[in-house]
Amino acid sequence: MKNIFFLLVLGLLMSACKQDYSTQQPEAPKRTKKVTAVQLEVSNEALPVTASGVLASAEEIKFSFKIGGIIRELNFEKGQRVRKGQVLARLDQAEINAQVLQAQKGYDKAVRDLNRVERLLQDSVATLEQKQDATTAVEIAKATLDIAEFNQRYATISAPIDGKVLQKLAEENELVSPGQPIYVLGSTGNKGAQVVRIGVPDRQIVKLKQGDQATITFSAFPDRSYDARISELSEEANPFTGTFDVELSLDGYFPELRNGFVGYVQIQPDMSTGHYRIPMAALVEGDGKQASLFTSKDGQTVQKSIVNVSHIDDDFFIVDQKELTPETWLVVEGSSYLAPNDTIQIVSQNM
Repeated sequence: MKNIFFLLVLGLLMSACKQDYSTQQPEAPKRTKKVTAVQLEVSNEALPVTASGVLASAEEIKFSFKIGGIIRELNFEKGQRVRKGQVLARLDQAEINAQVLQAQKGYDKAVRDLNRVERLLQDSVATLEQKQDATTAVEIAKATLDIAEFNQRYATISAPIDGKVLQKLAEENELVSPGQPIYVLGSTGNKGAQVVRIGVPDRQIVKLKQGDQATITFSAFPDRSYDARISELSEEANPFTGTFDVELSLDGYFPELRNGFVGYVQIQPDMSTGHYRIPMAALVEGDGKQASLFTSKDGQTVQKSIVNVSHIDDDFFIVDQKELTPETWLVVEGSSYLAPNDTIQIVSQNM
């Protein structure tokens, strides 16, 4: 009897172990999570275009002599200011003066020969062919004289504009060859004489036009801003950078600014497209130009949305209108505790 009783107890225990209790436990209801959210509204406010570039002169002219020779005068040093018409440099003109004198004497002789032949032709002593040859000789001598005088004129370099010497590339008594740079002069003194050149991507170049206003700050003067305007827009992308070149001219000339200063540019375009201003607090995670957000269409259940960022500000980032649907709820606070399809309760609205 004891063995039979033991087997009955063992069977009951084994039957209890095989019973499935999972179907008997009810699923716990999802907990509603409280968040702060705001409904998205499309903004058409023009967004500033920002970039950085280097200050330069609007005109940078390289000066050289047309002919070779020995430099006799170099009248300015690097950094000095030059007025229009001032002599920058001059070659030793002993040789060129001799060439001009030689050409002048040759021309005078050719003219005398022509006059003599014309008188002889009147007396029927000279022939028409001799007169024609003498006329050709005069023309050749005059061309030779013009060349010598032209070279003499360009043996002296004068400033064509008010400017500043950016580079001095030779020294006095140095033998230079034709076309060898002597000075580099940058324009000064006029409105637009100083420029900053920047590169902008294709999505921003379409918003800009010539004449758009801008402000520029420089690291050397962080508390001061300078007004500028777009003076040139490139029609094609730079093959090396893939961006479009934009030139901004400062409204005036500022002698405290030196070529090579890095300028931080903010352009205010007239044109704009619809966009959303997303608070940084709503950002869940970012990857390059993409950002993850939690949104809700009904204000009760959240989804994770991935959007492309077009512009970043201090407290906001900008996404294009096509990235999200208007009046969608955007979770601003509490997103770190959420997962897709969570149930939410909006306790406050904030922007």
